[in-house]
Amino acid sequence: MKEVMKKIWQDVLKLELMPDEDESFFDLGGNSYLAAQICQDFEEETGKSIEITDFYEYETIAKLIDSVGKSEEE
Repeated sequence: MKEVMKKIWQDVLKLELMPDEDESFFDLGGNSYLAAQICQDFEEETGKSIEITDFYEYETIAKLIDSVGKSEEE
């Protein structure tokens, strides 16, 4: 899932290079509008959902994906 998320971030944030999984969404130019787009794209690609508010608590790819894994375990 991390590779899928990296590709989505690269596309949505219009990054030249693939982001590192420990880079901050906001440091890369992210905002709530772009977070909403990423949530939608991620769900379309994986069938798993994340919320816009998750970006404020887990602002890196690594932390976001870990949170998705933990929510599946509950």
